[in-house]
Amino acid sequence: MTSTASLEGVKKVVYFPFRGKGWGIKLLVGSALNLANFIIPIVPLVPIYGYAGQIAKRVILQDEDPEMPEWADWGLFFSDGIKLLGASALYSLPGILTLVAGYMTMFAGNFAFMFDPRFYTAPETMGPEFVLGGMAAMFGGMLVIMIGFLLLAVAGLFMPPALGHLIAKGEFGAAFRVKEWWPILKANFSGFLLALVLQYGISMALIWVAYAFYFTVVLCFLMPFALVVAAFLINVIHLSLIAVTYRDGVRKLAEM
Repeated sequence: MTSTASLEGVKKVVYFPFRGKGWGIKLLVGSALNLANFIIPIVPLVPIYGYAGQIAKRVILQDEDPEMPEWADWGLFFSDGIKLLGASALYSLPGILTLVAGYMTMFAGNFAFMFDPRFYTAPETMGPEFVLGGMAAMFGGMLVIMIGFLLLAVAGLFMPPALGHLIAKGEFGAAFRVKEWWPILKANFSGFLLALVLQYGISMALIWVAYAFYFTVVLCFLMPFALVVAAFLINVIHLSLIAVTYRDGVRKLAEM
C-alpha cells in the first residue's frame, strides 16, 4: 500500500468508503448509527469506532488497503469500540477538564456579584472589588482556556500513534505504553503531522459539503442527514490515516 505522503496514498484513504461491494449499504448503516447518537448519546458511537478500528487493523496487521467490512461482527465492533473510544476520551480528558475549569472561572468571576445580597438590597454599597474581580476572572479564565486548547493539541499529536499501537496490539493498555509507541512517532513524525493536516482538511471539506445543503431552498431539509454521513466518513477516514501513518512508522523504525 502506498504511503499517505503520495497522492495515490491519499486517494486510497479518502475514496475507499465509496468502493467495494455493497459500500452504499455499509455507509448507510454507519450513518444511521450516527443519527441514533442524537437519540441515545455515546452508545451508537461505540460500534462506529469499533468498525473504523477493524478497517485500521486491516491496514496495520495485514498491510492491505483500507476497505469497509460487513456490518456483521457486532460483538467485536463493541469491544474494539469501547477500547478506542475510552483511550481517546482519556487522552482528551485533561484538555477538556481544563477548558471546563477556564469557562467556569470566567462565569463565576463575572456573575459572582449576583450571589451577594447587597446586589439586591443596596447595590450602591458594593465596591469596585467586584469589577476588578470580574476582570481578573475573565483574564484568568482565558489563560486557563488557552492552556486547555494547548493540552488538546498535544493530545491530538500523541493520540494517533497511541491508538495505532492499541489497534496493533489489541490491548487497551497499549495506548498508554508510551515507551513502545514513542519511537514509532519519532520515526514517522512528519507523516503523523501530515495525517493531522489531512484529517483537518478532509473533515472541514466534508462538513462544508454537508452545510451546502443548508444554502439551498429545495435541499436544505437534507442537511442533518448529510451531516451524519459526513461524521461517519470522518471517523473511518481518521482511523485509516492513523493506521497508514502508524504502519509507515513501524517500517521506518525497522529500517533505522
